[in-house]
Amino acid sequence: MAVEDACEHDMLVQIHWRGRKMAVPLSQLDVIKPDESTEEAIGDWLYWVAQGYCL
Repeated sequence: MAVEDACEHDMLVQIHWRGRKMAVPLSQLDVIKPDESTEEAIGDWLYWVAQGYCL
């Protein structure tokens, strides 16, 4: 997860890209071949976002 101050409007996660670390909005990422627990967590997150909760 990114630092708390960066997550005021969206859930941000840190990724490594071209040798750098950067925070990107979780809502803009696509999952490729998730394991079962990751797929469940994403489903839960999408459900709560659709309900209007800011996590």
